[in-house]
Amino acid sequence: MGTNRADLLACSRIAQACSWAGPDIEVIVRDNSGDAKKRAMLPHFRRDNCNIIIAEPCDALTNISEIIKLAKGDYFFVIADDDFCFDHAIAAIPAAIAQIGDDRSVVGITGAYAVELSQGSSLVEYKNIDSNDPALRVAGFLSYVGPNIMHYAPVRRDIFQRIFAFMNTMPAFFSFHDQIICLLYLLNGKFVHLKRFLYLYEMGPWQEAESAHARDMSFYKNAGLDPAINLLHWFMCGFEGAVLIRNGDQFPDHSPALRQVIADRWFSTMFLRFKHLRSAYGSVFKAEAEKLHAKLLTSTGQLSFEGMLAEICGLMVLCSADLAQRYFDFWLAAINRRSAAAQSSGGAARASA
Repeated sequence: MGTNRADLLACSRIAQACSWAGPDIEVIVRDNSGDAKKRAMLPHFRRDNCNIIIAEPCDALTNISEIIKLAKGDYFFVIADDDFCFDHAIAAIPAAIAQIGDDRSVVGITGAYAVELSQGSSLVEYKNIDSNDPALRVAGFLSYVGPNIMHYAPVRRDIFQRIFAFMNTMPAFFSFHDQIICLLYLLNGKFVHLKRFLYLYEMGPWQEAESAHARDMSFYKNAGLDPAINLLHWFMCGFEGAVLIRNGDQFPDHSPALRQVIADRWFSTMFLRFKHLRSAYGSVFKAEAEKLHAKLLTSTGQLSFEGMLAEICGLMVLCSADLAQRYFDFWLAAINRRSAAAQSSGGAARASA
């Protein structure tokens, strides 16, 4: 748990997490809040196999990265300090890991999720993510239309580290990248189900469109992008995911035909989300962004990956020439990773909407 909040609720979640520490469960809490009262309290939670780290203020990615360097477990489970885990599920995880053993087709463990909103609560279980068929796993993940909470799950150490390292090579980190992370998990293997509630997710600011978009915008602002890029939010998610599915080497080498099926499903789902026009929040580039949005709605079926990339970077360059170049270079390299295979199959890779 990387923690920044200093209120009583967050401290209670930290205390609960520390209570799980034992011979088979290592707990690492790294606080980057800088709050004096919290810093004085947290050392009292220490116990065997429970490491409390008082760190200087830093961003969330740095906080988690430093935790990962210290973790010794076979599986990693990253949790938030404003959510809730179910104690019996945590206690059951070591036995589940022992039962999985060396079965490399399994990448993680999941269960039932509770989602808490101000208007009420809901129960979530992702369909078919325990299937041996990656296409069914990804389709099951995409069939749920609520918040993405699948990344709150114990994941095999080497898979977690490899995907985390890959995500850190990207030119920027956006709020939809939790979707990409889960996609890569599912392309690597299946999740086994605990027959228990695993995690309670507090929607917080993500439950209202305006506050959720404000969080999206904070990622774009940190990357140096103008609010106009918000109009391409789901188009970029569809593009990046489809490129990785078709050309990526972050998972087993699935057949080209299977990759195409999964890429089409991924892109078409994200394209449906893209159809709903998002706000440019007063951007001076609003007109250009809306014109591009309208163009992409009618031309996507004819665009190659290279064409999609050119359109994305054409808007990005209005905001940040440096990021646009880095984004272009990164994703062009990803597109070309299987250029020989693409040529032998008859041309540039395409994703159909």
